[in-house]
Amino acid sequence: MINNDTSEDVNTIIEQIFADFEVDGVKVPVKWQYYDGHDDAYVVYTATDKAGVLRADDGVQAFVQYVDFGVYSKGNYTNIVKALKSKLKENNFVWNPEGDLGDMYNEDTEYYIKVMNFAIERST
Repeated sequence: MINNDTSEDVNTIIEQIFADFEVDGVKVPVKWQYYDGHDDAYVVYTATDKAGVLRADDGVQAFVQYVDFGVYSKGNYTNIVKALKSKLKENNFVWNPEGDLGDMYNEDTEYYIKVMNFAIERST
């Protein structure tokens, strides 16, 4: 389980969580903002917003960091979504369904796309 203090940025935390991410015996790359490989499935993520800032003693004590995770797959991504949610939940992330985007399909790339939003409380 990761530490939620801000001594490590959220990107480093996510890279640690998903260093060896496998679904159904297949390694699924998880990359920050952009993936330039050619796998049939991959995940990209980006920090999107900070909210719920708790201030005290003339400084920020804690806040909520939101992160979007985009699942791209040439086929059914249901198992990838389940594994992603489970792994994030194990590491203190909370699914924020109102921040999700609708399911999509890109005809040019032939990828199905599912974008989900998660939040984690960070303390300073």
